[in-house]
Amino acid sequence: MAAQPKEYFDIKTAAKKDSYRIDKSSLAPEVLASKFKKFDTVEKVFYTVLIIATLTIVIGLLYIKTKTQEVEGRTVSLTTQINQLQTKNTEYNQQITDLGSGQQISDIATKDGMSQNFSNVLKATK
Repeated sequence: MAAQPKEYFDIKTAAKKDSYRIDKSSLAPEVLASKFKKFDTVEKVFYTVLIIATLTIVIGLLYIKTKTQEVEGRTVSLTTQINQLQTKNTEYNQQITDLGSGQQISDIATKDGMSQNFSNVLKATK
């Protein structure tokens, strides 16, 4: 004999009437409340603390992960800036070397109408 249609089934009644078609959503809040009332106070505190600890750990891990990604992003941008500054520094050093060479100076002097007079060069001695 099948169980009679109701708003929700009682597990014990459904099992007695050989009915195994019980929907998950058919459990009444009263059944869950009665099962929860069977827990001791210590068990309730334990499970509550366990849930709170789990949520705290999850939130902490998410916070750490976002901070790690922020630091990695800053590191990448700073590395890019350092590489750009090193490239500019190398270019400037090359320009200084080119402008300070003897040939470059003599070319500029010749262009301005100056000439080299080696007789005016003095040697320092001890």
